[in-house]
Amino acid sequence: MKQKSKHQMLRRKKEFRFHSVELISDSGKAIRIRHPSYVFLERGNIYIYVTITHSDNIGNGVVVKLRKNPNPNDDRESYRVVGIKEDTKDKFGRREEGWKMDDSDDQDIRDEYEKR
Repeated sequence: MKQKSKHQMLRRKKEFRFHSVELISDSGKAIRIRHPSYVFLERGNIYIYVTITHSDNIGNGVVVKLRKNPNPNDDRESYRVVGIKEDTKDKFGRREEGWKMDDSDDQDIRDEYEKR
């Protein structure tokens, strides 16, 4: 049987979804944080994405300023966290309608993924 190439297994996407992450607070309680993410590839039950934020300083992480805010109802500056992440589909919410990533930013993300 022929083995599928890397590109046949991946499905190209261009959508925004909120990603849920469970963290333990300083007091020991479990909390859930929802953050917007740009899903640009899908592989089976896995989404491949980058995190979007308004903060230009996220502690140890590095952010890159986006050319245009993907949310049409928001005029603030937006950034993407450098680094490609993967997680299962059940950790994501519904698709956000009307959000659009700038084509140049999308290409930068895909180039970063190809280099990795």
